[in-house]
Amino acid sequence: GVLRRVYEHIEVLNREVDRQLIAAAGSAKPSEMVALKGGCFQMGNAKGTLAEQPVHEVCLKPFKIDKYEVTQAEFQSVMGLDNPSHNTGPNLPVDSITWFEADRYCKKLGKRLPTEAEWEYAARGDTRTEFYWGDKVKGNEANFCDKNCPLNTRIQSVDDGYAGTAPPGQYPPNPFGLHDMAGNLAEWTADWMNEDYYRSSPKNNPKGSHPTTAKVVRGGSWHTTAGFLRSSNRAAYWVKMRNYAIGFRCVSNS
Repeated sequence: GVLRRVYEHIEVLNREVDRQLIAAAGSAKPSEMVALKGGCFQMGNAKGTLAEQPVHEVCLKPFKIDKYEVTQAEFQSVMGLDNPSHNTGPNLPVDSITWFEADRYCKKLGKRLPTEAEWEYAARGDTRTEFYWGDKVKGNEANFCDKNCPLNTRIQSVDDGYAGTAPPGQYPPNPFGLHDMAGNLAEWTADWMNEDYYRSSPKNNPKGSHPTTAKVVRGGSWHTTAGFLRSSNRAAYWVKMRNYAIGFRCVSNS
């Protein structure tokens, strides 16, 4: 009986490995970029935290943004560093990088990290709802802390298909064609965190607060509950911190 259960468990693990390999092989080119026309949008959320208020108009120049989060294979190829990731796999998004490493990676490719305003504009995809697919989470829209997640805050009624990170492109894109702007990994931005910044943010191409102690992180992750996936949600982490729920993507001027 015990031996049979062991073999059954091994078979389940093998099926999961096969599924991930097939998914990784089927994912599109991670380095692809999407050109966004820019323009004006309403940034923030009147129903969100105080840091997300007030809602204010922001106007941005056109820019390009990575369609997918940067993968471990891409990061190692460009940086020549050991893989820092907690969830390892060449086709998985790189995690546990410091802000400085993310910044350096983008600059090596002639790109940069997105400003917080660029990130939210890209994530919203011309929507005003809590998430870019609507105001509710069913569970198949993004990778967050579902029944497979190792936290007590996991949502037992949801199975999004992955216990950790997922290869890029496994969930539906937002209206701009971008993947994982909600969930999978939260993402570093260029801006310093200031909870009161929205009260004085300029309307045109805001570049963020004066230096503080932490950088803004956006998007929620496989390790957070659904509320963190909201397009307006703001979080912050120390620049030298390595967190297995944080990755990044780059932007460039059009």
